[in-house]
Amino acid sequence: MTTTNRLSSPLTAPVNWQMIRADVLERIQSGKWQPGDGVPKEADLAAHYGCTRSTVGRALRDLAQAGFLERRRRGGTIVAANPVRKAPLEVPILGDAIRKAGHAHDFRVIRAETGPAQQDEASALAIAAGARVFRYDALHLADGKPFQFESRVLNLLAAPEILQADLTQMPIDEWLLRNRPLERVTIEISAIAAPQAAALHLAIAPDTPVLLVRRISWARQKSIGLLHLYHQPDHRIRTGF
Repeated sequence: MTTTNRLSSPLTAPVNWQMIRADVLERIQSGKWQPGDGVPKEADLAAHYGCTRSTVGRALRDLAQAGFLERRRRGGTIVAANPVRKAPLEVPILGDAIRKAGHAHDFRVIRAETGPAQQDEASALAIAAGARVFRYDALHLADGKPFQFESRVLNLLAAPEILQADLTQMPIDEWLLRNRPLERVTIEISAIAAPQAAALHLAIAPDTPVLLVRRISWARQKSIGLLHLYHQPDHRIRTGF
């Protein structure tokens, strides 16, 4: 069942379509409007913002093109289920990449616990050393075989709701895309000797050369998390510009 959100009292200051876009986007990214929720009708939005329906329509079309909304001919407009998948900053879901390569995906949660941030973690996330963070490790499988070992440290100041999420049913990267659309990331790719934990779960010998992707992500002007993603020795990354 689709829930349609209600609006507060009409605004009095003049607005343009960019301002409407920014306001609707803030409602989505703040969680006020959840994935699958119905967006108020254009006529209601126009009355709320004190503008024409065409101005509202332009804002909604732009958000739909960016992947934050889904516009349906007879079902109105709803908040997209995974708004970042089509957005300009596209961060692929790990399971999607495995399935796209023609393999069956599964995952196992190895660790999910809170604790104080270590100095290197705090520095990467721009938070105080000792601040409470959420540590999450998981093994991703392709056709039942170890494919990627994922180790994350999440900033609980930026995403405290993660503690209520059932991460055994939804991979953490999909939860983040639904609840914390990313605004900025930094990525480092390097070849390293596999640390003990990665080697154990990837079923390879310790110190075997592996490909490491290290990523720091931000949303709502706060650091979200630090990701270390270890791949099998024969893994390749292909990209284009």
